Amino acid sequence: MNNLVKTLINRMSRVTQTPLTQKHMDILEFAHTYYEKNRVGPLYLNLKKNTGASRDEIEDLFPHGLTSVYTWVGIPIQTGREICKPMAMVDVDDYREVYFDHNATSYIRDEVKETLISYYQGSFGFGNPSSSTNPGKIAYDTLQNARSQISDCLKVKSNEIFFTGSGSEANNMAIKGIAFQHLENRGHIISSKVEHPSVLKTLQYLEKLGFRVTYLDIEKNGLIDVNSVKESLSEDTLLVSLMAVNNEIGAINPISEIGEVCKKANVPFMVDGIQGFCKIKLKPTEMGISLLSMSGHKIYAPKGVAALYVNKDISLESLIHGGGQESGLRSGTENVGSIMAFGLAAKLAYSEMEKENKRLLELRDYFLEGLQKIEPGVIINGSLEQRTANNLNIGFPNIDSGSLLLSLNQIGIYVSAGSACSAGSKEASYVIKALGVDTDHYGIIRFSFGLPNTKEDINYLLKYLPSILEQLKAEKAD
Repeated sequence: MNNLVKTLINRMSRVTQTPLTQKHMDILEFAHTYYEKNRVGPLYLNLKKNTGASRDEIEDLFPHGLTSVYTWVGIPIQTGREICKPMAMVDVDDYREVYFDHNATSYIRDEVKETLISYYQGSFGFGNPSSSTNPGKIAYDTLQNARSQISDCLKVKSNEIFFTGSGSEANNMAIKGIAFQHLENRGHIISSKVEHPSVLKTLQYLEKLGFRVTYLDIEKNGLIDVNSVKESLSEDTLLVSLMAVNNEIGAINPISEIGEVCKKANVPFMVDGIQGFCKIKLKPTEMGISLLSMSGHKIYAPKGVAALYVNKDISLESLIHGGGQESGLRSGTENVGSIMAFGLAAKLAYSEMEKENKRLLELRDYFLEGLQKIEPGVIINGSLEQRTANNLNIGFPNIDSGSLLLSLNQIGIYVSAGSACSAGSKEASYVIKALGVDTDHYGIIRFSFGLPNTKEDINYLLKYLPSILEQLKAEKAD
C-alpha cells in the first residue's frame, strides 16, 4: 500500500478509536490489493479465503464491517450509513492541482525533459561508456560533460564527482566507504538525531558491527550547535556526518563552521547535501567538506540518478564491485541519459539559484502572512531565518495532520506531513519530536515550494483552508 492509503488507514483508526492490529492490516492489505487488480472491492467470501477472517470477525474488528474495510483503503462505495469521515469535505468551483511537496520530489522541467527525449530517440547514441568504440566514446564524453556541469556548481574538480543510482546510495557509499576502512578497530562517528533515514539506518547498521555513534541533539531552532560537534570529537573519531539542510524543516546547518572544526581535528566531514544542492551555496573546498551527496529528482531531473563528491585526498571502500566504472568506486554501467539530464538540471538550477530563492522567499512570506490571518495560532517549526527559501513546516493548533493532509489532497493541494520516506506513519516525525513540538496539540504539515508555484496557487489554498480547519476542529471537538 502506498503512503497515502496508510495515512488514510491511520486516520480512520484514530477517528473510530480502533487500535490497529496485524489482523486489521492483513485484511486491509488484501482488500487494497484486490481492488487495485479487479477495480472492485472483495466480498466476505474472498476475505475469508485469503485472510482467514470470517464475516463476524470483520464486523467485530471494524466499526462498520465491510463498509469500513472499503473506506479505510479508499475503495469507492455508495451507502446510506453514517460513517466517520477522515477528512473535511469541501466543494470547490475552481478546482486546480497545486503541488507543494517539492522536498519529496520535483517534476522534470521542460529543458531536461527535451534532453531526455533526445537521448532516448538516439540523438546521443546508445553506446556503453566503457566500450572501446566510437559510440562508447560519445557516451563517455556525455558523462564527462555532466560531471563537469555538476562540479562547476560546487567549484570542485570534475574527477571528484561520482555518479550513483540514488541519494540514499550516495550517503551509504560515503559513510560505509569510510567505515569499512576501519573494520579492524572500528571507531567513532558523529552525526545527529535528525538525519535522513539513509544516514541514520546506515549508522545503526554500523553500530551492529561495533562502531560507536554519537547522535547530536538539535537546538530549538533546528540547527546543530558547532560546539556540540567539537565536544564530541575523540581520538578514534573517523567521520562526522551531518546534513546541510534538513529535509523536513529546511534548517540550514552552519556547515562552514563545522567544517573548520573537522579540518582542525583532521576528521573527514561528510555532508548530506541532497536538500541543499542548488538551493544554497555549497563549496566543499572552502567549507571543509570531504564528501557531499546530491540527488537529481530534488532539482527537476529524473529519479534514479545522484552523485557523490569525494575530495581527492579521501579514499573510500567500494560497495558495488564489478567492472570498475566510476574510477572503480561504483561498478555498473552508468545511466547515461539520466546522468546527462542531471547535469543539465544542475546547471540550470545553479544559474537560477539566487533569482529563484528571492522569488520563493517572497512567495513563502506571502503564504505565511495569509496563513497567520486565517489561523493566528500556527507555529513555525525550525528557524525562519536559517532556512531554505522554499520550505515552511507549520504546526496547526488542535488539528490532526493526517486529516488536514487528506482534506487538502481531496481538493488537489499536495503537501506532506513529514518526509517522503516516513509518510503514512501514525507517529509524529522524529525530527519534530527532536524539536520538542507538542504534537498532541499541533498537526504538522510541510509545505515545500518550487518552480511552478505562483501566488494563484497560494490564493487557492488560502481560499479553502478556513472551511477545512473549521470542519476538522469541529470534528475533533465532537
